[in-house]
Amino acid sequence: MNKIYQAISLILLLLSISNCTVQNNKNSEIAVEIQNDSLDTYFSKLYKAKMFNGAVAVKRKGKLIFKKGYGVANLKMQSPFLTSTSLEIASVSKQFTSTAILLLQQEDKLNVTDFAYKYLGEDFPYHEMTISQLLSHTSGIADYEPYFRKNWNPSVIAYNKDILNYFKTEKPKLISPVGEKYHYSNSGYIMLAEIVNAASGSTLEKYLTKKVFQPMQMKSTYFIGRDSIWDKNNYAPGYMFSLSECKNVIPETLPNNDYYRFLSGRLGSGRLSSSIDDLIKWDAFLYDDSILNASSKEVAFSIHPPTIDSSDYGYGWHISNDTIRGKNVFHTGSWAGNLTSITRYLTTKDFVIIVNNTHNTAYNKEIRIAVNDFLKGKPLQLPKVKASELFKNSACQLDLSMIPKWYAENRDIYWDISNLETLQKEYDKIGEANKTAMVKSIINLIRSSNKS
Repeated sequence: MNKIYQAISLILLLLSISNCTVQNNKNSEIAVEIQNDSLDTYFSKLYKAKMFNGAVAVKRKGKLIFKKGYGVANLKMQSPFLTSTSLEIASVSKQFTSTAILLLQQEDKLNVTDFAYKYLGEDFPYHEMTISQLLSHTSGIADYEPYFRKNWNPSVIAYNKDILNYFKTEKPKLISPVGEKYHYSNSGYIMLAEIVNAASGSTLEKYLTKKVFQPMQMKSTYFIGRDSIWDKNNYAPGYMFSLSECKNVIPETLPNNDYYRFLSGRLGSGRLSSSIDDLIKWDAFLYDDSILNASSKEVAFSIHPPTIDSSDYGYGWHISNDTIRGKNVFHTGSWAGNLTSITRYLTTKDFVIIVNNTHNTAYNKEIRIAVNDFLKGKPLQLPKVKASELFKNSACQLDLSMIPKWYAENRDIYWDISNLETLQKEYDKIGEANKTAMVKSIINLIRSSNKS
């Protein structure tokens, strides 16, 4: 009898544990998303209209009111895009590079007024260039990318040391004298990554991991080699649209895009991967002094203008002032299909982070503006469908004889004739004669309609 009782008790215990596990899993699933009906309806419509594929988070007055993912992260795996999904955040990486520099200044290992050559070597040819000027894009240093796209062996990954060596050996002419003008510069932030290495004795990757990502428990924030992203779980590689195939593909498979792979070794200007969840943590930490002290944040969030030009750039952040919500710091990023934007209002603690891995540049800015306006109390406005974008997605199912009907069925969209003319040239360049003819026919129909 005791054995039967013990068996029944064991079964009940196991059922209880099972139920608790299910409940915990359910709670954890609920925690993955924070719902706001207005924003969810808006982004659901955007995803359905092929204007958005990614994830978003919104804070109002410091409180997280919405976070959710939409669409597919990895086209091969058909994995869902979650708020925990990592992707390359492109130039949003710059705020982390600048953070590393400011942390080193807090540790008295450098000063932003130091000359860059002190850390990059005597053979760095621009001896009058300071760390501050690299941070604020006022150094005048040339862009490395055109040289590497023309001269580099595409089968070999280029790293920071290769880019630094290019400046030391080729000594490209400055775009403008040091300190005089603002020129947004990826080269400058690659130099900053090398300064972190020299001043700390660690690579930018190791330094940020130890000083920022581990203390903040940003477990989905890291640097990763491009060849590893395509089969990584819970990762969203960036995709770009193929005009010939009418679908998103791996960017470096498109003509003249092999540089996305061979320039994937550089870091400092970009290449950091993160997730919506981790960037929410990042935003929260920027309001206390646990990582950057008040002095460092003040200097990061202040404009450092050149001597004879204007600028809106601090150290890793663009800066503007909203008449209602005060100082706004923000940054965008774009690389190999990935689009990222982060916006922070320092007084109200409003916050918007949007990431996208299908290069929806046609609608990205309008979406950002709409969400920011929503936080001001305005209704969410869907972007109007652009004819050039709709045609690109439909072209492989159309032929020339179908164009008049297609045009008539879509009369209420935005007939962006300038973008259609650009698209016509792009089709012509890749030898898509049928699509070229169809776009030409659409343009003629628009012009005829406008005359009447």
